[in-house]
Amino acid sequence: MNVDIECVCPPTAAGDTRHPDGDRVELLEKLDFRSALTARNAIALAKEDDQDISSAEILAVLTETYLTLGIKAWTLVDEKGKKVEPSKAAIRAFIEASPDVAMEVGDAADGLYSAAVILPLVARAQKSSQPSPTDDSTSRTTGSELKRPKPSKPSSTSTTRTDATGTTSLSLGGASN
Repeated sequence: MNVDIECVCPPTAAGDTRHPDGDRVELLEKLDFRSALTARNAIALAKEDDQDISSAEILAVLTETYLTLGIKAWTLVDEKGKKVEPSKAAIRAFIEASPDVAMEVGDAADGLYSAAVILPLVARAQKSSQPSPTDDSTSRTTGSELKRPKPSKPSSTSTTRTDATGTTSLSLGGASN
């Protein structure tokens, strides 16, 4: 895949833009096994280095990795007009010198490579943390239906005095009845 960008090459000795129609960056159509695994490992290493790394920072690490591994060729030249080979050092220098343009190429690289790198990680995470649905209740049962308790019978207390009832407490006057 080719990505057309503005010319980021140093100007000519006369101060003119070297490539008035812009530069072209060629990306690999897909990452090979080693490159895809390198990108996945970049996530793990970034997380190991910084436990508080944000999702946005992880995505930036991935995009930078995609650029260093996925740029196959480009039209960039140095101040003498000599072709610059897209080595890892040259790619990092390009990212540092032209971050806005590098983001354009990074967006294209994300579109090409992220599914191959991120989707297997997401699938693995979903497998390891899937909820286990249950069909039946997980509460303990006795094996038989629960029966409602019967209402209690009315109390047999009476307010009428019977012959055999007597008071055993002292009266206010001190005598017992």
